[in-house]
Amino acid sequence: MKKNVPLSIIVPIYNVEKYIGSLVNSLVKQTNKNFEVIFIDDGSTDESIQILKEIMAGSEQEFSFKLLQQVNQGLSSARNIGILNATGEYIFFLDSDDEIEINFVETILTSCYKYSQPDTLIFDHSSIDEFGNALDSNYGHGSIYRQKDLCTSEQILTALSKGEIPGTAWSFVTKRSVIEKHDLLFSVGKNFEDNNFTPKVFYFSKNIVVISLRLYRYRKRPGSIMSNHQEFSDDAIFVIYDLLDFYNQYKNRELGAVVGSLVMTTLVSFPDSKKLYNELNPIRKKVFKDYISIEKRHTKRIKMYVKMYVFSSYVGYKLYRLVKGKHWK
Repeated sequence: MKKNVPLSIIVPIYNVEKYIGSLVNSLVKQTNKNFEVIFIDDGSTDESIQILKEIMAGSEQEFSFKLLQQVNQGLSSARNIGILNATGEYIFFLDSDDEIEINFVETILTSCYKYSQPDTLIFDHSSIDEFGNALDSNYGHGSIYRQKDLCTSEQILTALSKGEIPGTAWSFVTKRSVIEKHDLLFSVGKNFEDNNFTPKVFYFSKNIVVISLRLYRYRKRPGSIMSNHQEFSDDAIFVIYDLLDFYNQYKNRELGAVVGSLVMTTLVSFPDSKKLYNELNPIRKKVFKDYISIEKRHTKRIKMYVKMYVFSSYVGYKLYRLVKGKHWK
């Protein structure tokens, strides 16, 4: 029987000696200490774990924590280990090169009480560079953060399909029961693993609180996975087909729009991959109607171009990229 705490923070660690100190300090300084942290060492070969141990030993932290270790198996495996060892009513995935604001836990728990234990909470974020300096970026700060407090899963999936909120695992806090009831785990050994995990969480969350505050500090650094789009097309295909299977199971229009959006985003991210285009092309008839019906930003003229050409041929895809570049700045 797991002893509950309000919040479990899951932190996979792999060779982040330059950033682990900032992350741990952001945890130690939390204004509300009613949480646990599960650190998972994913086979680090640098000084990350030594730095972690030194900071934790020298601080007067008032929260519980545990350090689990495994041979290197990747981010997804480490997160899954964290899920299996979590005791909190809610779970939050924190990347080890990022930080959270000192009022993160307090704001989350206050919102949980205010809105009578919602299934999931999402929040805004800010961006920092590798040295911790603030970056002037509006990415992810969609209108939903300013317009809504309590949303349905359909509203959040719609916002996700439009790119108004990020699909990252660090962009939300969710009930552990949502994850456990539906056997949600990350795809092990795959990049882009957030893309087929986050939509499932949102789908199964019937009431979602939107917090307008920027509670998360996302670090943009050279060499990170999301900064290098090279040999990841196979993983992208796997993730999209997994999410397509999920869509086929539940036949939800908003899920279909998310799949369609993910297909288009992936194609744009790999503009020279004809193989990728050919692999994703069969999805078009299954989800494109949902994608167009949700994606209100398209003008009638752009809709016509997209419907006529985008999914008909590789040349059509190239035309989509040209049109998108002109109309979606």
